[in-house]
Amino acid sequence: MTREMIRGYSFRRMPFAADKGNLVPTPAAQNELDQQAQAALAKVRLDHFTAEPSTIGPFTSSKISWEVTVPEEFDVSVELDIERTPVATSGELLVAPESTTSYRLRARAFSHSKILGTVTVQVDLAACIALSAEPVDTITGVIKYQINADPDIYFRSTSDPIVAIRDDRMIITLRLGGSVKYFPDPSIDIDASFALDVVPLPRSGRGRLLEGITIFQHDFHQLAPANEDINVDVSFPWYAWLVPGAMIGLVIAISGAEDKGHKRATKIISDIVEALNGWFHQSYVQPPKMDKHDASFYVNPQGDQRFWINFCPPPSPHLTVNAP
Repeated sequence: MTREMIRGYSFRRMPFAADKGNLVPTPAAQNELDQQAQAALAKVRLDHFTAEPSTIGPFTSSKISWEVTVPEEFDVSVELDIERTPVATSGELLVAPESTTSYRLRARAFSHSKILGTVTVQVDLAACIALSAEPVDTITGVIKYQINADPDIYFRSTSDPIVAIRDDRMIITLRLGGSVKYFPDPSIDIDASFALDVVPLPRSGRGRLLEGITIFQHDFHQLAPANEDINVDVSFPWYAWLVPGAMIGLVIAISGAEDKGHKRATKIISDIVEALNGWFHQSYVQPPKMDKHDASFYVNPQGDQRFWINFCPPPSPHLTVNAP
């Protein structure tokens, strides 16, 4: 019997209608597809769905495994996903959540879906220590110093950098002026924001202290910007556009200024994160033998704009020592 494949679903001979050159199921076919999808999902069987271990410590992982039996006697395909990531009918997946996280295994057929099971990976952070601080005033002063030290840009009138924390993001607002050859000074408005992430330190080879020793399992971590959003708007005074022949030059000048503004904002964000990275590095503040696990900006109930870093003990390393 002939089968046709439409948008990932297979059908036996069913009535279809043409819509702008595409085949779409008629209401009768749609109804039959709905019935077949529901019947197929009803016969999907979850054989197992587990997370081992179900409780992990910082910087470690859990292995999720699953097996699902999918019926083949229906003309609607059944697809599986774990938290919207497509998966096969059986497999394994390593997960390393920063905090306790649940994972759902779902079956989908046509426009219908069914949750087959849920597993939860508990993350034990009892041995971790969270440190927090208020960085806004310090960061504002650093940005102000950098702008004032640059001969090509300046704050317009009495404008200062505005640094604020909203939810889990740091917001930076700069209203600047700049100097451009042959044209009046443009206004350069920079609006940027970013969140915090913790990423492994890049490996650049063995250092002297690790000569003859190989450490497995754990990479040490540092802060990094996440989900950066940078908008730069450059505008010249209206009278600059009245100069004969100035239009092409102004367009080029705006493009160049926007590019420089974007690079400047990226550099400012990088410098801020570098400063936050070292915020608790003093030996009397940072917990000994701890590594950065997760971090975020936040506003506490009193309205204080803060950031925190969670320091956790790394897993015990496996060491191999070369014989002399």
